[in-house]
Formats: sequence, structure tokens, C-alpha cells
Amino acid sequence: MPVYKDKERNTYYCRFYYTDWQGQKRQKCKRGFKLQREAKEWERLFLEQFAKNPDITFESLYEKYKEYITPRIRESTAHTRFHMMDRHILPFFKDRVISDISPADISAWQIEMMGKGLSDTYLRSANTYLKTVFAYAVEYLGLERTPCRKPIGSTKTQNVDFWTPEEYSLFIHECRDNIEYYTIFEILYYTGMRAGELLALTLNDIDFKNNQISINKTFYHLTGRDTIQPPKTAKGERTVNIPDFLTDEIKEYLKHLYKPDPNDRLFPKQLNYIRSAFNIRVKRSGVKKIRIHDLRHPYVKPTTKKFTTFFEDFRAAA
Repeated sequence: MPVYKDKERNTYYCRFYYTDWQGQKRQKCKRGFKLQREAKEWERLFLEQFAKNPDITFESLYEKYKEYITPRIRESTAHTRFHMMDRHILPFFKDRVISDISPADISAWQIEMMGKGLSDTYLRSANTYLKTVFAYAVEYLGLERTPCRKPIGSTKTQNVDFWTPEEYSLFIHECRDNIEYYTIFEILYYTGMRAGELLALTLNDIDFKNNQISINKTFYHLTGRDTIQPPKTAKGERTVNIPDFLTDEIKEYLKHLYKPDPNDRLFPKQLNYIRSAFNIRVKRSGVKKIRIHDLRHPYVKPTTKKFTTFFEDFRAAA
């Protein structure tokens, strides 16, 4: 292991050849050592620990990972994941060689993330996505080990926000000025479906005779275009019973549509418009602020024959 003297700087440096993880012969040079033995030790450690590992940058690894994972996950999932990683992970590690990234570097990134005021759920997701990138490098690129060791974000279940029947009554009263929003929020509240599932509904999904709604798809707006996708899981595809009064409300809403196509979306809205209308009416009603997603939390699926009575009583309490 030859070591050379840099006479101009009065320091030592090492220059040597090694075979990288792809079998290519490369030259490595490292300068700035005060002692000759320090240069020899650095070369020894490099050959032992890093020569077998990929010496590509994190940005290059990230691009390979995206090519690998994109066809294996849903388009909406990929959109969410890559948006988070582009914003919070790539800028921190972008130009770092992945074999040089240590657990201490991961810890520094975690500390930075925790200082951004993000939710525990968001922090856990970001940390998980980072772990998947390094797991890919270990599995397919020959990285010796992942530097991701410790998680971030609490795993404790957070308190769930929801409205009492009285609070919902105050809110829905403020929606009577717009039959479309009124019907939307009634469906969300009394069926427990997600907003994306509601926005994908068509007339063909509603069985007015048996008071049922078939949930078999979900709506997303991705990169400037609308898309309809199947539910994420098999359990996501389901049929829910609805009370008589909700069936009547949907029929009343249909009277305001001009020759609705059974295959068209029943509510041709974007989620941001619904969220805005929701927040305006929450403020107007004076009830505590919750998310649209929280509307589904009070939903209980009855299993008895007294289904309609259950919902009539539940609604009467409001």
C-alpha cells in the first residue's frame, strides 16, 4: 500500500487501484493526511469496507429505485411516495456516495426532519421510504448493509377526531344551500366511505331498490389528469347498506342533473373543492374543526335486520 508525500502541503496521500462492485478497475486518491500511517489506515479501511459496495451517488440510486418500484405499486402510491422523497429525502442525500452514508448521517437527517413540525405519521412514512431505498441497494446493488437503524415518529395510536350527532346536525344544516355538497357530506357521514371512493361513484354503483351502494373504485387527480383506480386492497371493494332517507336524498339530488349518464361520475368534483366547501361550512357552523376523512369515523355497519331503524334513530339524535 504505497503512500506518497505531498511536499507542497507537507501532508501525505494515498493513490491505489481497486475493483468496484461492478467488476471495473478504478483508481482512488485521498489527500490531506498529517501522518503516513493515517494514509495507510484509510486505504486499508477503504479496501475492506467500501470497495465491495456501490460507489454511486444517492441520486443515482434513487433513480434506479424508482425504475424498479414504479411498475410494482399503484400510480397514486408512487405519486405520493416520490413527492415526499423529492421534497424531504433527496435534497439531503443527493450527492452523497451511498457506501459513505453512515447511521450518523441518517440520524442527522432524522433530526432535521423532526424539526420541521411534521406529524408522526408523516415522519414514519418518510423514514420507511428511505429504508426501502437502502434495502433495494442491499438486495440488488450489493450494498453491504443499510445505514437505517432507528425509526422516527411515534407508533402510538393518535386520538381520533369525530363529531357527535349534535355537532354533525349543526354542520349539515349549513350545507342546505347547496344540494350537491349536502348529498356528498350525507353519503360520507352515513356510509363511512372515503372521499376518493365517493368521487368515483356512478349511478351504476347505486342499487335504489335494495338501498345499497357498491364501492369498487376510487378517484385520483394526478399530475393534471383524472384517473379511476380499483381499491388498494380486496377488502376495499365492498357493498354498503344505506338508510331509506339517504336513498331519497340521492334521488332528490339526481332531479337536479340533466340526463345523467349511468357511467359518469355522480359528483364530478375535485377533492380540493370539496375540502374547501367543507372547511367553510365547518367555520360557519361553529363546530370543532376536523378533516373530511374524519367524517367516516362515527360510521358503524349494522348487522341486524333493524338496519333502517338504526340509522333513523342515529339521525334523530342529531
